[in-house]
Amino acid sequence: MATRRRVLAALGIGLALPLPAIARLARGERTPGIAAERQSGLPHRVVLPLVGTDGPRPEVRLSFRTPYQGGAIYVEVRHGVSGSVRLFGRTSPLSPGPAGVEGFVGIAVLDPPGPATLEVTATDVAGGTFRFAEPITVRATQWTSDDIWLPPPDPNAPPPKEPPLEPEQPRLDALYAAVTPRQWTLPFIIPIELGGDVWVSGYFGEQRSFNGGPRTGHHGGTDIAAPAGTPVRSTNHGTVVMSELTLVRGNLVVVDHGGGILSCYGHLSERTVAVGQTVRRGEVVGRVGSTGLSSGPHLHWELSVAGVLVDGLRWLDGTQGF
Repeated sequence: MATRRRVLAALGIGLALPLPAIARLARGERTPGIAAERQSGLPHRVVLPLVGTDGPRPEVRLSFRTPYQGGAIYVEVRHGVSGSVRLFGRTSPLSPGPAGVEGFVGIAVLDPPGPATLEVTATDVAGGTFRFAEPITVRATQWTSDDIWLPPPDPNAPPPKEPPLEPEQPRLDALYAAVTPRQWTLPFIIPIELGGDVWVSGYFGEQRSFNGGPRTGHHGGTDIAAPAGTPVRSTNHGTVVMSELTLVRGNLVVVDHGGGILSCYGHLSERTVAVGQTVRRGEVVGRVGSTGLSSGPHLHWELSVAGVLVDGLRWLDGTQGF
């Protein structure tokens, strides 16, 4: 594509020219006034009709525009070199991809249903900044509910030899807020294939009652029941940023996929990776167990987008457009 910068360099001039003068230049003829203009010492500029700016204008593409609460949107800005997206006061980063920059925007469980505006900011190769206002409509999710019964503490159990663990949530929140270079590629996969004695035992966002109490809150992940020892695989490429025994999630592994995307694997009987280790999509990071606050062998799987927990199952079936 002919750009203004390339044309200026080729002509070696800085004068606003009418169309006849441009035609004479193209034929190699002398154009009156150019020499005098150069000698004046005044600033010059060239106005060239039908010549574009420096490179194609960025274009925004959304995977779809009607996400559910707990869902996500895949955002691509073609011809952009950097960018970000704001929704409900939160900013999600965009990372370099094959055609520009791309990334995901998470819809939180408490984000209000109805019309909203997704604000995209992008920079092109020439350093220009572009802003787009993309309309979307958030759809309400009908949350499931569950009653969970946990056995009371054993009064005859010996006192613990070590002090109780601190809750892991503040540390998880800090990890989920970090933005590192992108490692993920599409598609994302489920950590354990469903079927037979493996099934979804707890859905993302469901409201729970413990031991007969009121149903409150929203479950932050997907629970997958499976036999103890079943291998748990990373949902995508990334780097292990946490691998330890925690208070609620038991043996826990967190993988940072870059670009603000992280996944969490809890209640493991065994952790098979260490902090700082890189893993590939499908690589085993641990084995199913019932450690921490758990009523039986299962995997607790979380997926975070720029600090917003989202429904990982929606990333697997193409219903969100990716």
